[in-house]
Amino acid sequence: MHKVICLNFTSLVPDRWNSLPDVEGLKRQLASAAIAHSEVHGVELGLYAPPEQVREVKISAAAADQIQCMWHGHRSKGQISPPVIPLKIFVFGMGQDAQGTWVAIEVHPGVDDWEAD
Repeated sequence: MHKVICLNFTSLVPDRWNSLPDVEGLKRQLASAAIAHSEVHGVELGLYAPPEQVREVKISAAAADQIQCMWHGHRSKGQISPPVIPLKIFVFGMGQDAQGTWVAIEVHPGVDDWEAD
């Protein structure tokens, strides 16, 4: 099943305000967040609720910009971790094999406009 799924992403890894999120680490966090969201809310990712793994995460340029702007510009003074960042995910691949059920996702912005404050 193909659909856009809303995901309020919260980074579990606190980083300094002036740091940029590590892209590979961010992809791992987004994969875990997508599976957890599927499990908690009973939302199917592709054909599975939840799949056993996310094999691939693609972050669109617009989503990367939104994450960076909100990572820095929307963080409250003194807050250690980044704020909740609304994103949308789209499942573009799914399957099942000897390792279990899997999906591949694309990450897109969850808001129509944003800016660094």
